[in-house]
Amino acid sequence: MKGTFRTRVIGAAALMFSTGAGCSLIVSGDVPEFQCAGTSRSACPSGQQCDLSSHKCIASLDGSITDPDGGDQDVVTDDARDSASDAPQGPEDLGAKCRLDVECKSKLCASGTILTTAITATTGPICTTTCCTSIECPASFVCFNGGTGGGYCVPKTLAQRTPPASGGLLGGASCVANTDCRSGLCSGTPKTCLDTCCALTDCVGATTCRLASTSAPGPAHDVWVCAPADPGATKLPGDTCTSSSECQSGNCIGINFGRICRPPCSNTASCRAVPGFAAGHCLYGSSGNDSFKFCFVSTRSSDSDAGVMCTDDTTCKSNFCDAELKACANVCGKDSDCAPNESCRPSGVNTPYLRCVPRP
Repeated sequence: MKGTFRTRVIGAAALMFSTGAGCSLIVSGDVPEFQCAGTSRSACPSGQQCDLSSHKCIASLDGSITDPDGGDQDVVTDDARDSASDAPQGPEDLGAKCRLDVECKSKLCASGTILTTAITATTGPICTTTCCTSIECPASFVCFNGGTGGGYCVPKTLAQRTPPASGGLLGGASCVANTDCRSGLCSGTPKTCLDTCCALTDCVGATTCRLASTSAPGPAHDVWVCAPADPGATKLPGDTCTSSSECQSGNCIGINFGRICRPPCSNTASCRAVPGFAAGHCLYGSSGNDSFKFCFVSTRSSDSDAGVMCTDDTTCKSNFCDAELKACANVCGKDSDCAPNESCRPSGVNTPYLRCVPRP
């Protein structure tokens, strides 16, 4: 487990995070300039269109496609450029190659920035959707979390997993082989089904939703998974702690005043279901380069609601000022975490944090 945790911090006010290693870090997070949004012709200069997965202007599909990041591994090959007229123009299923959100039935075309190049290296961007556990994905898909702030349904072959053709045991269940588990992963001693999770209730058996270093596929990322707690970890969410190894959640974080064991979360409701966090909400933190969500209780009561314009996290009730929309937003893990007229979508700038936005 990496030893430094941090929040998104913007402006002069900052939240201080630390783990058992005892180090703290304040991170700069100036809100960047607004990038393109929408599919109208006016969204970008002539001859270009807005890529809704990266919110950057790229060449139109009837011309050559350039790499807006100048080196992302998900660039379109020369052969693909030559056959641009054959590019998909209608709704594509999950796992299909894509360039724009509008090409996907899920309205989410994800590049390596969101899925990591471990998933997209051979395909480029693909259609996906958000998830907390693999059971929320279609058959032959699993929920993959690459430390970018959330889980996404990806084809089992790209995730190098071997789930059963149908069904499968839930995260935390005892297993013998990978093919026993819905996630396609059976590991540990004793062997249990390893799967992603967003809340304590996502796991079964003698496991809990805990923060752990997981490599499936590699490289390893610190993410929430259903797994046995560390030996000797007896402290529950809300208990004071000095080290993450003391916490069953594997997550000991201090914010302003002392450290406590903090549980995972998907949205505000998942936090408020945990004893001791009835007034809490979901907040983003980081472990090294990996992003994850945990429950936080704010001491303020008069901050701005979601949708109100903001310049930094400290003015929002959610403690989250979205860098793309420049407005307060609610953190989420999947669509059902949001209002009926909203979807859970990754931010198009900076880290692709998941937040509730108006449904596309």
